[in-house]
Amino acid sequence: MSSGTSQHGAPAGNGAPANGRSGTTGAAGSAVKGVAAMALAMAMFITNDTCLKLAVREIPLGEAIFLRSLLSALIILALVARGGDLSALPMAFRPRVLARSGLDALTTFLYVAALAVMPIASSTTIYMVAPLMTTALAVPLLGEKVSWRSWCAIVIGFCGALIVTRPDPATFSAMALLPALAAFTGASRDVMTRSIGMEIPGAVVGFSSGSMLVASAAMFALWEPWHGLSLQAAAVVGVASVAFAAGTVLLVFAFRHAPVASVSPLRYLMVFGALVSGYLVFGDLPDIWTSAGMVLVVGAGLYALTCEHRRSVIARRAAAAGCGTAALGAAVACAPAKD
Repeated sequence: MSSGTSQHGAPAGNGAPANGRSGTTGAAGSAVKGVAAMALAMAMFITNDTCLKLAVREIPLGEAIFLRSLLSALIILALVARGGDLSALPMAFRPRVLARSGLDALTTFLYVAALAVMPIASSTTIYMVAPLMTTALAVPLLGEKVSWRSWCAIVIGFCGALIVTRPDPATFSAMALLPALAAFTGASRDVMTRSIGMEIPGAVVGFSSGSMLVASAAMFALWEPWHGLSLQAAAVVGVASVAFAAGTVLLVFAFRHAPVASVSPLRYLMVFGALVSGYLVFGDLPDIWTSAGMVLVVGAGLYALTCEHRRSVIARRAAAAGCGTAALGAAVACAPAKD
């Protein structure tokens, strides 16, 4: 965090800016940093995915996730200590936080299993329907209202994922269901996240997820033949650990320093990153059907985010107008009567 900002995000200077321009400039600069952090976070997550896909070629799935999660959890724990939040660590074991961590662990196992057997671009594209699923699940679980335009985007996004999974019996692979299931559990995790109180630091929630992953992956040793790592495998797992921890920190920074509407669409950079990684590292190129599915999923996701942004802007303006009207009414009511 920059030296010009206090721990709670308030300006650290002695007083308010002399005019509104410097405050606006500071907010704009913070937003630019947030957008840059989000883009870099997506690059870190694709690096993590690429390294895990390479790692599971040499070591079992459980061992790869265990080592990556253990190292990244230690890095996040160090960040928690650096931020002075060690006293909040017991909050990591609250029921709602543990429930979210369990869903996050299940999502990770399903997604990494998909990476092991599918092209990275295909698995990433199917998983990108998770934000659309979150919107759909928020209706019955959180009582939120979704516009008909957003519902259309959800249906189109699901159609795009369906195209990528290839439901034709001649070409369908049951493994294509893994990222779809990961998207569902990931959406459920995101809905659960909304029920966690703001008094729990984000790093503590991340530490809880990492700890749950370590404990879950350790159980795989009961039936998987774990073995020592080669130098190459150790390096790949190490890079994945640093990339995952860095991506998590950058993601939190992005959403705290820039408007959600500015950073959320950048999550779809992962599809582009997966295309680049798939071609450069694994020699994979999507065919015409996969490409069409990508366009539908990304387009539907961006359209849904645009619709929700417009709704939030209209709601804020209506609330501001209502407050102004209420304040005017109160002033009139309190004014002394004239003769």
